[in-house]
Amino acid sequence: MKARRIGLVSLSVTCAVAALASLLVVRAQQPAAGPRATLFENARLIVGDASAPIERSAFVIVGQKITAVGKTGEIPLPPGGVRVDLTGKTVMPGLVDAHVHIGYATITTGEGTTDDWSMEHVLDHLDRFAYSGTAMVLSLGSDRPDFIDARYGDNPATFKDLRKVSEEDSFTGARYNTVGRGLAWPGTGANRSTTFYPVVSPWLATNAVRELAAQKVPFVKIWQEDRKGFKDPDSEEPAVLTSASLRAAVSEAHRLGLRTIGHIKTLALWKDTLEAGGDAATHQPMDLPVDAKLLALAKAHPNFKMIPAITPSFVGGSAPRQPGQRPEWMTDPLLNALVCPVTVEKWGQTFEKNKTVPPPTGDLSVRNIATLYKAGVPVIFGSHDAGANRPLGWGSQMELEAFVNWLGMTPQQAIISATSASADFLGVGDRLGRMAVGKGADFIVLDANPFDDIRNTRKISQVYLRGKKVDRDGMKAKWAAQCKAAGL
Repeated sequence: MKARRIGLVSLSVTCAVAALASLLVVRAQQPAAGPRATLFENARLIVGDASAPIERSAFVIVGQKITAVGKTGEIPLPPGGVRVDLTGKTVMPGLVDAHVHIGYATITTGEGTTDDWSMEHVLDHLDRFAYSGTAMVLSLGSDRPDFIDARYGDNPATFKDLRKVSEEDSFTGARYNTVGRGLAWPGTGANRSTTFYPVVSPWLATNAVRELAAQKVPFVKIWQEDRKGFKDPDSEEPAVLTSASLRAAVSEAHRLGLRTIGHIKTLALWKDTLEAGGDAATHQPMDLPVDAKLLALAKAHPNFKMIPAITPSFVGGSAPRQPGQRPEWMTDPLLNALVCPVTVEKWGQTFEKNKTVPPPTGDLSVRNIATLYKAGVPVIFGSHDAGANRPLGWGSQMELEAFVNWLGMTPQQAIISATSASADFLGVGDRLGRMAVGKGADFIVLDANPFDDIRNTRKISQVYLRGKKVDRDGMKAKWAAQCKAAGL
């Protein structure tokens, strides 16, 4: 773990003790200087809720907080503060991504296996999310517990919880949140990871939830999928976490004050999750059309949330296009800062070779999402970014566009889903997701208005996290050098 990222400072005092002591006495007699206020003026300000944007806005940040919001000319420059003119820009809250899988994808190729999990990769991935305007990610079930539980750390005496570290001023990436290890039938968890709890009975489900509660995670992730026909050759039982284990996990989670997120892709399992009292689902029914019973169950559980994954990993279906056509976004500067040029070109060639109509055009799963959304099921933003053909920090942009193109959301509704609604869902709405007094100074400065075109969320001029400007130029240069060194 690099010291610059986590604020670890080691001082070795070997000489000039008296001079140093004298200097410290002088400094101790002086009042400590607080963080300098910054007044941003003249930008269009998207608050992150249903309110209209503030034209020619003004807002003040001090440290990690927003302390004033209004119109240019109404808010004075605080004493000792600095003024930043954002004429022609649009400001919106940083994204809050409720579905990522980080820590495995290698820095240059984006590929990853179980053995690739490392702090180096986690920090690099969080930097990539920061570069693309994400304030916080929720890593959804494939994380090892090394960085949130001292018992699993390399050295319990020096252990620091990465969730807390990522809140510090010196941290460079997006804030880290995690559900820890997910629950799954053996062999059916995330294919990039073997970290899930292997659950073959309600008792095991209950005890897994108890350990997660001790780790203070916000949700319990429950995988219910056979991973395209996985089967234990020595058993006649279906290789899917059972309904009894699901109910045990949900019951224990609720008893301990946690919520559950189910990884479910069939109509029957969606119904079972709602009947069991689950709180949310990632993905969507992909086998059969949504029917009247599921809609009735959803209506009976109005607090149930859906975190869909619309844009398929290999086809990038965020907008209509022709078979064999490269998506227009493949030349986007944001994508090309996050992914090595050779990798982008190879990806483009796969699109050209694919002569079928690219999903989700006419795709059943997307029609099901739209049906549930129009029936009132709240949609929470999650990119499902994991690396490879789901580039970390880029999938969020495709998903926002897909919300508009495939679900019929307005750009404002899509942005609400990715900011205030997602922050509220994660339990961090008191500090993230809105540009308002008392909230965190975590925001994106855009060169164009996303209310005119949702794709304008990609036209990032600057990103501020924890009240500090993200060094996007430095990140981009570092990644370009890594790609060049790897011949990519």
